[in-house]
Amino acid sequence: MDVKGRFAAIDACENILREDFKYNEAHGIWRSINRIIEGLLGRSTELADVYVELHAALAEQPRALNSFFDVFTTTVYSWNPGKIKEAREDREKLTELNERIAKVSELLSELLSRRTEVKEMSSFSSDTYYHIMDVVEEASEDNGLFRFHVKGKLERLTCQYDLKYWPSITKVVAQIGVNAASAVIVADDSAASAATEARRPGLADFLKAFEAELDRNRVENIGFIPDDFSLTDSSMASLVNCGLGLGVEELIGASFVKRYRQRERDRDRG
Repeated sequence: MDVKGRFAAIDACENILREDFKYNEAHGIWRSINRIIEGLLGRSTELADVYVELHAALAEQPRALNSFFDVFTTTVYSWNPGKIKEAREDREKLTELNERIAKVSELLSELLSRRTEVKEMSSFSSDTYYHIMDVVEEASEDNGLFRFHVKGKLERLTCQYDLKYWPSITKVVAQIGVNAASAVIVADDSAASAATEARRPGLADFLKAFEAELDRNRVENIGFIPDDFSLTDSSMASLVNCGLGLGVEELIGASFVKRYRQRERDRDRG
């Protein structure tokens, strides 16, 4: 490619970033994305070869180049190392909370069962819930939709079928615990799964998330990125370094991306 064509390719890519920046600024949205765009625009020299490669591969495909930059900046925002760390912590918190709910539900179920036994065997009682629908009704006290559309129907069912047809409050509480104990933590999307699946965190997590987002936006998935598109190892490394604003000691090279991709291919074959 001659010098003129090279500058045209770089300018075309940076114009997409500038237009995205202007749109976000005009609408008062995505300030964090705009900071990422500013970082990219400030590193033209480092990204020049990346832009030339992107332009050659995607410029002739309708909306593909725009889609690529949208996917990349969004991934940097959503799945940078800080966000991945938060996601891992959220998963751990969810696991811990389910474990605690299981234990507390078991204890509460036992206490409810014991209270029923004492009431039935003693000369005393207490003004506590008796029917599971009592719990549902009072828990829905502030829900107007429940009162106007559901309450009457449930009251008729409660009168129609005596207590033996309904689960006890004790069993409902116990089942909440069973559900929590057997819960499987699942990521809401492919990027979240890819970014957090490794046992130890690292920059490969971001690469996984980025490639997952690219895959989700390919033509075969009703997107605009060609199905066979892939950045070279060196371009991917430069883009990640600049997009994440990595420090000198954190920078990755083409060899890092190459090893990562080889591991992923080996895993897929395995």
